[in-house]
Amino acid sequence: DFEIGCGRALFAQNYAQRHPDRNLIAIEIRKAMVNIVKDEVQLNNLFILHKKAEIFLEDCFENNSLDRIFLFHPDPWLKPRHNKRRVIQNDFLDLIYLKLKETGKIYISTDVKSLWADTLEIINNHNKFKICDDQNFWQNEYNSHWHQFSQMEKRNLFEGTFTK
Repeated sequence: DFEIGCGRALFAQNYAQRHPDRNLIAIEIRKAMVNIVKDEVQLNNLFILHKKAEIFLEDCFENNSLDRIFLFHPDPWLKPRHNKRRVIQNDFLDLIYLKLKETGKIYISTDVKSLWADTLEIINNHNKFKICDDQNFWQNEYNSHWHQFSQMEKRNLFEGTFTK
């Protein structure tokens, strides 16, 4: 399993504890955050690394090797001129599609309604993923720093699980 942008790694730690039979690689682009989290985490099945998602995903995973990819609260780029910086793009979805197993899933969440609408539009137009019902995950497993922040700020959460 692979988490992109783990931040404070709250989800990663909880997930790794709940699933000791699974390995989770969590990456974060902010090196200082990775250094802080690495000192706190002592789990044999969780690996936190300072890397760029696209490069790591392409270079370090075989095709059809991942069961799950987690992408929570990506893209702080809300202005239209910044759309090219967003993570959810056709090329990235192509790469995810290659790396996921035939039954693989990608989990995405955000608390920005317009970003969720854009994300759904890109995924729907991509035509390789379909949304699936996974309420058990969202109700019982999902807990991240950003999720807690959204709750504190009383923001709506938009989430979806997509399968090949």
